[in-house]
Amino acid sequence: MVRNHFHEIDLEPNFRIGDEGELKLLREDVLGKVLEQNYEEPSEAFSDFVEGYASGRTDAALNEMILQLYEFSRSYPWPEKWLDSFVGIYRIENREELDRAEWLAPLTQNIRFVLKDCEQLLKQALAVTQQDDGPDMYEKAVRSDLEKYESLSKLTSFCELSVALSDIKYDRLASSRGFEGDPDKLELVKSLREQAKDVVKKLCKQYFFCSPEMMIEQLERTEPMLEEVVRLTKQFAEEFAEAKRRKNLVDFHDVEHFALQILVDEETEKAKKTAEEFRDTFEEIMIDEYQDSNEVQETLLRSISREERGKNNIFMVGDVKQSIYRFRLARPELFMKKYDSYSLEESTTQRIDLHKNFRSREEVLTCTNDIFYKIMARSLGNVEYDAEAALYPGASYPAIEMKKTAGKEETAEEQTKQSIADFTPEILLADSNDELLEDTEFSDKKTLEAKIVAEEIRHLMKTQPVTDKATGELRAARYSDIVILLRSLSGWADSLVEVLNGNGIPAHTVSSTGYFSTVEVQTVLSMLRLLDNPRQDIPMAAVLRSPMAGLTDEELAVLRLEDGSVPFHEAVLELAEGLYEEDGQKEISDSEADRKQGRNADEKTENHIEITAHRKLLKFYKKYKQLRQLVPDTPIHELIEIILRETGYGHYVAAMPAGNRRTANLNMLLEKAAAYEKTSYKGLFHFVRYIDELQKYDVDFGEADMVGENEDVVRIMSIHKSKGLEFPIVIVSGMGKNFNKQDTRSKMVLHPELGIGLDYMDGKRRIKSPTIAKKAIAKQIDLENLGEELRVLYVALTRAKEKLILTGTLKDAPEKLEFFRQQANLSKAADRPLSYLTREGASGYLDWILPAVLSYGDKYPVRIVEAAELVLDEVENQLEQNEDLTERIGEIKAADPQLVGQLKQRFSQRYPYQVDVLRKNKYSVSELKHRAMREKFEAEQEETIPAFLEEPVTPTIPLFIQREESVEQETPNRGALRGTAVHRVMECYDFASEKSVYEQMEAMEKEEKITADMRALVKEQIVADFVSSETGRRMALAQRGGALYREKPFVMGFTEEELENYGFGVGSNTDSCENIYEKTDSDQEKEEQKKVRHEEDLTLIQGIIDVFWIEKDGIVLLDYKTDRVQQAKELIDRYETQLKLYADALERVFAARKLKVKEILIYSFSLEQLITL
Repeated sequence: MVRNHFHEIDLEPNFRIGDEGELKLLREDVLGKVLEQNYEEPSEAFSDFVEGYASGRTDAALNEMILQLYEFSRSYPWPEKWLDSFVGIYRIENREELDRAEWLAPLTQNIRFVLKDCEQLLKQALAVTQQDDGPDMYEKAVRSDLEKYESLSKLTSFCELSVALSDIKYDRLASSRGFEGDPDKLELVKSLREQAKDVVKKLCKQYFFCSPEMMIEQLERTEPMLEEVVRLTKQFAEEFAEAKRRKNLVDFHDVEHFALQILVDEETEKAKKTAEEFRDTFEEIMIDEYQDSNEVQETLLRSISREERGKNNIFMVGDVKQSIYRFRLARPELFMKKYDSYSLEESTTQRIDLHKNFRSREEVLTCTNDIFYKIMARSLGNVEYDAEAALYPGASYPAIEMKKTAGKEETAEEQTKQSIADFTPEILLADSNDELLEDTEFSDKKTLEAKIVAEEIRHLMKTQPVTDKATGELRAARYSDIVILLRSLSGWADSLVEVLNGNGIPAHTVSSTGYFSTVEVQTVLSMLRLLDNPRQDIPMAAVLRSPMAGLTDEELAVLRLEDGSVPFHEAVLELAEGLYEEDGQKEISDSEADRKQGRNADEKTENHIEITAHRKLLKFYKKYKQLRQLVPDTPIHELIEIILRETGYGHYVAAMPAGNRRTANLNMLLEKAAAYEKTSYKGLFHFVRYIDELQKYDVDFGEADMVGENEDVVRIMSIHKSKGLEFPIVIVSGMGKNFNKQDTRSKMVLHPELGIGLDYMDGKRRIKSPTIAKKAIAKQIDLENLGEELRVLYVALTRAKEKLILTGTLKDAPEKLEFFRQQANLSKAADRPLSYLTREGASGYLDWILPAVLSYGDKYPVRIVEAAELVLDEVENQLEQNEDLTERIGEIKAADPQLVGQLKQRFSQRYPYQVDVLRKNKYSVSELKHRAMREKFEAEQEETIPAFLEEPVTPTIPLFIQREESVEQETPNRGALRGTAVHRVMECYDFASEKSVYEQMEAMEKEEKITADMRALVKEQIVADFVSSETGRRMALAQRGGALYREKPFVMGFTEEELENYGFGVGSNTDSCENIYEKTDSDQEKEEQKKVRHEEDLTLIQGIIDVFWIEKDGIVLLDYKTDRVQQAKELIDRYETQLKLYADALERVFAARKLKVKEILIYSFSLEQLITL
């Protein structure tokens, strides 16, 4: 339509729909220019807005706010009008105007609903006090509370509620001494009363945090910020539209709004001539999934209907209970307006209710109805779920065959119960707080639930019948009959797949994310980044380490050490260019490298690694130069194909595990590159930026799907993905996960009717506070989100055809279930929904499901899967595997001896460096020190325990004395903090300054070099004593000469022999080294391996030197120690070897200047003593 009527809106007819990534690039460019214009000539309002809402050193938060408001406004027919309608909503003069504010009305109503439920809690408590064995001494206080709550629930204005709640006071409960009734009822009354009080306390904290006058003042100060964000959004919208018009681009929202401009007059909102033509053309307009419409779509449909002519010719089909696209700005309220206004009688605006469900068994529908009778109501969910809204079975299923147990005759009644049980929905819970789960793989909630699902699937495969689609008869369940539904795949799907596959259950999920994080895509993108700009460390290292270049970690380290004074990419490029010029086009061959190595048989491994690294780098660099020449004139998709072919990476990926999927991922990248070539952006630079923008805004494509529809696997998908589908067996997992409420916690919240909610921000005084407007709007959004979650749950439950299972983890599950049962017993309204307080306060699906199903007694099985049961299942699985193993052993014994001999010879080959698998390549000095001390202690078997191995002794000092001495008492944690604080002060201290210790520490705190807590841990006098000492004066002199160095890190390579000389033998890293030699090789081979290991391997040692300075005749090394010791010898024993290693490192660093360490010192702040080694 837009193309046919382009002339009516001054649009070029050859426009095209912009690619998502291209539009994001353009959006960012335009927004950057808009903000830059405002920065160049900032108004006072703009400066205040930036000062208040920009975070840190970037204005990314401003970008996010403007784009969020822009996107939200585009779901309305006239975005500018919608934005302008909310300017001025914070201009409130007094309490009366505050009470009349449209955005406050829903919050006031919600508070009244909550207070009404508090009133019901107290009525329940009062009823318990009046029972024969109830705590009658509490009746007076409970009745007094009830009267207060009854008066509160009658108040209708926010300001009245504010005054009343701020003045509320409670009577004290009478003493229960001598009470001979039911103690459980006594505790129940207390609990109900506390629940009500807690609710009121929470309300006061959330919404009555200050006086109405202060709220009005905050709104007044925030109004300019609201006007500014609207102005910036409108400016961005105007310039973005102009930029798209210049490039002849449109997006989906543009198409909608262009259609509106063609059909409807913006000023009068009446249909134009084109719309009248469509009205004459279409006799009937039929709309499916009407519950997912938004305001723009509604206006478009009305414009071409004959509604203005008094004839209704729109036929709408939908189920508001399945409206689950609120995140796409769908408005189910549009559906409900018609649902409420249309008549069931024959008329031009008639509503036809369809009650029958032709998908599910009666057991599934009954359970779904029972749950939603309790949790969905007009006050939350938009629909009164009653008999009119319920589902009734319309599908026919075969009756289950009667089962007979061997050796036992069952009655028809027993068999009927069994047949019903096969299809009765189940709820499986795991107590995530079970002590048996600690330190096991099941301590992770996702893994725990995945294990429960795995065991349930194993059980279903043995016992669950389903109806065959082709024959209509019952048959055993297959894996392909089962689907696992999740609210969100992120984090959960991968855990499920891993655990299910580990339990022998084929499972598959198609993620909508993860494409850009796959190694094959990341590697190709790194290569493209390198071809665009080689001066980047991370892409350079990624490509060199990948199979494209094939360098190992050790070889990369060699390249890094070529020149440590420049960035990694510079060192590599300089070396590569040097090798290229030196060798010309002649490549260093493998034979040449071998010959060089052979000339000196005793040459160290480093030389061989260096030669190999250089050869690989040169080979890669030649390819790189050839590829870079192609960049200016080669389309991106062709360039990627050439890279995959010339480097061999395409073949390598195909040979990797899951090679088919990885190859499909690369093919998808080729498709994206080909699509990019059709955009208005050209060249490799923009393609790299295009991909970066997609990743930045979380636009992901998901990995390629390689599993066909007919494969016998358990499928894992999101609830949204499952909409419109059906499955014989549905397992809805992750029911214990909390709802995502992030959208109500940002600096700005948006609601279509209530408007824009902003925090009060004063950037100059660094004050932040949520305005009551933001609180009110956020609460309404929260309630609507809960309604959305109800509808998502409804969609999930109604996907099941025959069997429905719900799973979730719950902390302290037995106690929670008992609480919900108690609540169900208290409620006398079995046919009514759960209290508004229960439904509104839900933080996850189980907070709805459990109270709902438990209100029906034992009708639905709710089972807590015990941790011991999971362990037992693991044992049984292991026994089954052992049985299979016994069979395999028998087959092996019967195998051909000659073939066995050949295999044995091949598999008996030993890796010559097996010991190195068990040793680390990098240690910190502290690790080596502690290990050496521990080994020394164990070898000497002394009775005295070194300080670092001492067990903490529980003091027997009385508590009141402990409290008095707590300031002086040194805890291990406090000691560590004190050590950190002292080191930080000494690092920042200016020895050359004339300022006192107090003045310098004061300045450090003000400049945030140290915190107030750190300062409190350091006694100024001990610092002053050190500074005024001879050592302090030497350091001051060195600092003035620029020869004082503090907190200097180092990484040095040491051979094992060198470390053994320091008492840090890396060979002792593992107890199993000698055992490996004994098990694998002859004595001669052992000696050769040891020799190779000593000669070839370097162990990297890292450490941080506290302070050293250079004097004329050498280096002075000093280490600060805050250890609590009695004498200097303790520190010498602990740290002598460590400091000698530091000295060795320094001498290596300054070898070119021929400087030696002349003094090694320790300064003990505990002993206030300088110790010379």
